[in-house]
Formats: sequence, C-alpha cells, structure tokens
Amino acid sequence: MNASICAIRRTHRISLLAVLLVFPVLAFPPAPHHSVFGLVRDEQGNPLKGSNPMVILEVDGKSMAHTAVDSKLDLGVNYRLRVPLDAGVTADKYKPTALLPTVPFRLKVRIGNVNYLPIEMIGVSALVARPSAVSRVDLTLGEDSDGDGIPDAWERNLISALGGGKSLADIRPEDDADKDGLSNLQEYLAGTYAFDPEDGFSLGIHSVTAGRSVLEFTAIRGRSYTIQASSDLQTWNPTSFNLSTDGSSAAPRAVYESTDVRPLRILTSAPSQDELRPRFFKLVVH
Repeated sequence: MNASICAIRRTHRISLLAVLLVFPVLAFPPAPHHSVFGLVRDEQGNPLKGSNPMVILEVDGKSMAHTAVDSKLDLGVNYRLRVPLDAGVTADKYKPTALLPTVPFRLKVRIGNVNYLPIEMIGVSALVARPSAVSRVDLTLGEDSDGDGIPDAWERNLISALGGGKSLADIRPEDDADKDGLSNLQEYLAGTYAFDPEDGFSLGIHSVTAGRSVLEFTAIRGRSYTIQASSDLQTWNPTSFNLSTDGSSAAPRAVYESTDVRPLRILTSAPSQDELRPRFFKLVVH
C-alpha cells in the first residue's frame, strides 16, 4: 500500500513540472518595436515636403510599416517608422527565434502614385533588428549613376555652372569645386552653390552689443539652423539666440527654420558670469 501511494505522488509531481516548462514558451511576448528615422531629401538636397510623401518599409517584398513625411517632426528628421520585429518575419511570432539579428529590407518613398528607391537603399540589404533601439537612415531621391552619393541632377547643374566639359565622374564628393573650403558633398547638404566661392556655408561675427555677439550668415530655404558656443574650441554647447528683427520682448530661439533664401543676422544669448572668457561660435545646419 505504501509503495502504491509513493508512485502516484511521484507521477503527479512529474506532470506538474511538464506543464510549468511548456507554459513560458507558449507565452513568449512580442518584442518592443525598433525605430527607423531620418531625413528625406530631393535630388537638389532640399528636405522633402508637400505632395503627401510617404516612407514605406518592405521586408521580403511585403510592406511592414509606413509613415508620412512630416517636416515638423524633429530637428533634422522628417520621418520616423516603428518597425514590429516579430510580426510577419517568421511564421510563429511568439517563438524566441522570431527575433532575427538582421532582416532583409528596403525603404521606398511614395509621392502620389509613384514609388522611388532612394540612393542610399541601393546596395543596403539588412537592418540590424534590436528591440527598443533606433537606426538612422537618411534618404536621397534621384538617380546616382556613378554611385558617389550625390544625385546626377545636382552634379549636372554644377558642371553647367562651371562651363561644361566635365563628366559626372569628375564631380567627386570630397572635391572642392569652388575652392571655398567646403567639399561638394557639404555644399550639396547645406544647399549652397559649389561653383561660387562667395556663396559658401559660413558664419561671421558682425559686432558685439552689450555682451551679446551679433552673428550673420545666409539662410537657405528648407534648412534649419542651430548655434553652438565654446570658450576653448573643445567643448561645444547649444546657445539660444534672437533674430535681429525680433522684438525686444521676444523669447530666445533654439533653432531657426528658413522658409526663404536671405542673409540673416542674429543676437546670441548673453554669457553668464562664468562665461566671460572669449567665446567661439559654430553654425550647424540640419
């Protein structure tokens, strides 16, 4: 009798263990989304806006996520995608093996009924899929037949402005066509003319008024600008400013978003008591 009772108890414990081991596998939760964000530019380097453009992420030829291009989303960012890592990639999204280290993907930009494959997507085959992490992928529309990262249309405009006689292969991103200290790629991103040494992306100090430096630069439509300050050229910190056209009661700005092309004069914030040493300024374009 005692032997039979022990056998029954032993069987009961084994069955209970089996249930506990299987249950966590069936309840494996979906992983947090991975975010993909960046800036979509047209072939002239202007941040994309208007015409209701969409960014679409495809995995294995199927649309996984999409979002509208929004110029007001964030500084230097006009699209952001939340990518579900464990939906549609494998047959069973609740298995631990659903979280693949890399996933074949493609980003497209749809304007109206036309889909465009951005330059940066050519040759890119995998997205590192990390739950709760982010990946920045800036997108440029247009054709890039020589594969140097600058659209052919921009390069052709530069060749024409320089008087012709050059091919696309002669316009290299690292070269400085107008010898103003900025590379062709930097000129493309800043929206300045790479054929005019007087039109480069530059910041000048006009004067100092009551401890506030008056700076001036040329603002380009579609770009956003911030100012950074330093007393040692090593550590740089954002600094607020006012436009010279702002009223005396206007609140300081952290960023200026340009809607046209024009010379701009700004007044930096007054230095604090521990910043009375000489200050240097840096202009950042987004």
